[in-house]
Amino acid sequence: MKMKDGMLLFHGSYTAVKTIDLTMCMEGKDFGSGFYLTSSEVQAKGFIRTSVLKAKRIGYISLDQNYGFVSSFRYNEDGLKIFEFENADREWLWFIAQNRRPYLAERLTGRVNPEAFQADVVLGKVANDKTNPTITAYLNGLYGDILSERAVSFAIEELLPNQLEDQFCFRTKKAVACLNFQEARKYVI
Repeated sequence: MKMKDGMLLFHGSYTAVKTIDLTMCMEGKDFGSGFYLTSSEVQAKGFIRTSVLKAKRIGYISLDQNYGFVSSFRYNEDGLKIFEFENADREWLWFIAQNRRPYLAERLTGRVNPEAFQADVVLGKVANDKTNPTITAYLNGLYGDILSERAVSFAIEELLPNQLEDQFCFRTKKAVACLNFQEARKYVI
């Protein structure tokens, strides 16, 4: 999915997000540290449960909280460097591998377009809770060496039946400045 000026994007979380603080963004995510959104409100709603469980585990919220929010933002283009992974392919998988497991970066150097690492926004297919076991197995070498054609092909083949949705990672202050908060809807999980 291409980014378009004026498009509406969604973020599912344990809390309503009206102001984006990049210092709160965690490392080790698919496209690196940044504020993640999707064009699918349904997908954002699906992330609430995971976010609530993580927030409970690290003590951000009480153990009895049974709700979360989908916050929506309108994107207003402003000359950002945008990199898109058009397909869930080897380059996409190797970019995720470097972000989720930084120690793999040395082995994967030069295999991913350097523009991906320099972009304000990276977009592409999402590796979510349904796909996480496959990505983890690949990263742990269960399909063979992560650089082998066999391991890459097998992992991608396992992922594609999941009809992967999109994700947008806003990685810089300049990027999040292009997002205008619209509303936050509360959902019980």
